[in-house]
Amino acid sequence: MGDTGLWIAGLTGATAVLASWVTSRGHVRAARLQAEILKAAQEETRQGEVRRASYLAFLEQAHLMGVEFRQTPSVLSIEDQQHRRARLEEHRARLREVYGPFRHTCQVATVHARSSSAIEACDRVFAASRTVYMALGDIADGVIGASAFYTALDQYWTAVDSLGKAVRLEES
Repeated sequence: MGDTGLWIAGLTGATAVLASWVTSRGHVRAARLQAEILKAAQEETRQGEVRRASYLAFLEQAHLMGVEFRQTPSVLSIEDQQHRRARLEEHRARLREVYGPFRHTCQVATVHARSSSAIEACDRVFAASRTVYMALGDIADGVIGASAFYTALDQYWTAVDSLGKAVRLEES
């Protein structure tokens, strides 16, 4: 019977070691899984913050373009055609300066956009700003009347509003 006791004690000890090893592997696996889930959640949060920041930067630049567009009516009200044309060209040069950061933030926003509707809304704002700029060139050249500016400007602000709505829908 003594040998049987020793054998049972050895078996019990081996079982305890094996159970301990299996348990520790389970804990390690659970800890890894929990770390991966936490990392994924943190990455998703970071991407959301980057996306929101890119949208806000683009909307800010869109409004800065709007500030420049608000200078246009005073230029369009100049009666002397030569003076008006010169002021329109100066105004368009200022718009080109503001356009660089505007274009950059548009590209960043579209890269970080999560939905196709947000990308399309960014593209519409971008295209509408170009339409306003081109209308000013055509007005300066005498190809179209000043009313074309106001039509293009309305389209621009409609596109900016649509972008805001698309961003809010994407974030909800």
